[in-house]
Amino acid sequence: MNTMNKTKSPKKQHNVSKVIKLSIRSTKEVLRDFAEALGKTRKGQKIEPNIGVSFESIDGLRNVLTTRRLELLSAVRHKKPQSVYELSKLLKRDLKSVNTDLKVLKDNNFIELQKIDEGRHRLIPRVNFENIKITVDV
Repeated sequence: MNTMNKTKSPKKQHNVSKVIKLSIRSTKEVLRDFAEALGKTRKGQKIEPNIGVSFESIDGLRNVLTTRRLELLSAVRHKKPQSVYELSKLLKRDLKSVNTDLKVLKDNNFIELQKIDEGRHRLIPRVNFENIKITVDV
């Protein structure tokens, strides 16, 4: 199960120098950190933004970031396809599989889909980071 640990910071969409932080943490740990941040906010104390995605296990992380999905992220980042159809052609994969992977990646905040309605409706996939940093506490 994926647990979001996200505190919003000023939007800098398309700033591609970001590193997305992934961690393996229990839901209990994430909720404890959230409660601590909420308590500080209520007291008027400043908190540091902590943007990242937490998974409860390595298996959960592997289920989301498969080899094919990492290839998809890389293709979006480097080749900048202007539609999902174009992305499927670049990857030499069928459109349905690419759409399924995009949904999983979007649901886990690894990708954005920009809607364009110029004649035809299309989605432009966007990756707003260069690196993925994974932290596993032992």
